[in-house]
Amino acid sequence: MSLLVIIPGALIGLGAFTLVCHLVPGRPRLDAALTRIAGTATARPDLPPLQAASRRLAAAAPWLPFPSADLALLGQDREQWLTSKIVLGLAGFVIIPALTIMGMAFGHRLSLVVPTVASLALGTAFFFAPDLVTKVNAAEKRTNFRHALTSYLDLVSLERGAGAAPTEALEAAAQIGGGWAFARIAAALAAARKASRPPWEGLAALAAQTGVAELADLAEIAEVAGHEGARILQTLTARAESMRSEALAATKAKAGSRSTTMVVPIAVLAAGFLVLLIFPIVYRTFG
Repeated sequence: MSLLVIIPGALIGLGAFTLVCHLVPGRPRLDAALTRIAGTATARPDLPPLQAASRRLAAAAPWLPFPSADLALLGQDREQWLTSKIVLGLAGFVIIPALTIMGMAFGHRLSLVVPTVASLALGTAFFFAPDLVTKVNAAEKRTNFRHALTSYLDLVSLERGAGAAPTEALEAAAQIGGGWAFARIAAALAAARKASRPPWEGLAALAAQTGVAELADLAEIAEVAGHEGARILQTLTARAESMRSEALAATKAKAGSRSTTMVVPIAVLAAGFLVLLIFPIVYRTFG
């Protein structure tokens, strides 16, 4: 009887300890820190065993479906994402058997079919939970990026109106604005400049990396202006206005859907209130 309680408790404790060890970073090694300071580091830093296994799996199976654009937008790598899936999936598979063993220790008898099906369902749901979380967070961050891009277009238009060249206008506008979106744009432009490439190629690479189509449009406009010397002031202004209209329409649609969704809980509350009023009469009549 005591072993049936100790074993699932030890499994749950081991799973919690593994999860904490995965989430909390370990102390850096002194030799690795000195190597990085000396500038002679060529190997990657030591990783937890589970994350190292996830890195080897990602390298051995590049055909696995990874949300590369969403992960790049969120600043995560494939190894961390795959590790979170494995950890959550194993946790989902272990929870139901551990609870079943504890229930058997207290005298509750269950058939093996129910715990097995529940364990498979919970493990599968936990395994695919990071996909949904990543998709939702990336969609929200991509919306914020589009809002910041609208302001960036306005700043580029102002720089062009002041007489700056297309390249200077793109780089100066990225330095003026604040926030993580402007920092990503500035980093892309800086990387293109260091590689001796035009800035619109850096913007196009960032658009392909993050999945923001509006940034690719800006890269095309800047490329036309850089190659043909076209005037892009009116084009940028029109594009910014179009993006504002699209954002306003999306916000109105979202607000409308939320208003429609609120009808359901209000209807449930009204039905409950009516049942509360009618119940005494029904009880006295048929009781």
